[in-house]
Amino acid sequence: MQVATEVTVDLFRIPKRITLAETIADAVARAIASGVLEPDERVTETAIADRVGVSRAPIREALKILHAQGILAADSSRGFRVAAFDDKTIHQVLEARLALETILLRDAVLQWRQHDPEATTLNVPIARMHEAAVNKDRAASLEADLSFHKAIAEVAENPIALTLWTAIARHVMIIFSLRKYRADDLHSVVRHHEMFRDFIRAQIKSDFGPEALHDALESHLLQVWRDREGR
Repeated sequence: MQVATEVTVDLFRIPKRITLAETIADAVARAIASGVLEPDERVTETAIADRVGVSRAPIREALKILHAQGILAADSSRGFRVAAFDDKTIHQVLEARLALETILLRDAVLQWRQHDPEATTLNVPIARMHEAAVNKDRAASLEADLSFHKAIAEVAENPIALTLWTAIARHVMIIFSLRKYRADDLHSVVRHHEMFRDFIRAQIKSDFGPEALHDALESHLLQVWRDREGR
């Protein structure tokens, strides 16, 4: 009976693949984050097709995905425009992100404590941040930043929280491309993440409790904004 159960499970195991529509949606989100597409700018299937060189069907699906997520807004001509991220939307995304990443960081620490006390998974995105800083590539720095937090999310082995985090990842990339959340000095981005990695390593070795995790994560995510606001 056990063998039959295992076979049945295998039959329903579907390999995870990223669709072309999702890939295009990521590309459009990156274009918004980097300022290539600006708030309220019209986004059409034809314009995107000219840029990426694919048929309009997956582009149509990608734009629908971004519209459903609130990254694109419908306009009067049945097309889409880049949504303006007002203060209320930004606050809601940041609040959701902090809650989800606190859970994911808690679970990641437990995994690292058992399998990788130095949290070596985080070294790759930090190296990418350093390379971006040397090349003065703000877009690459932002992507490496998101990869750092994605690495934490994936190590956590919490599929529910990971799914929810993935759903707002594009929002996070766009919001944290705004100057008030992003350091002008890209080398300081590297230092901020090295410091946070070191905090995580200390947490792995000595349990500081959930409040310490939440507070350290909040400080890390909002450090640039607080420095600019003088808070």
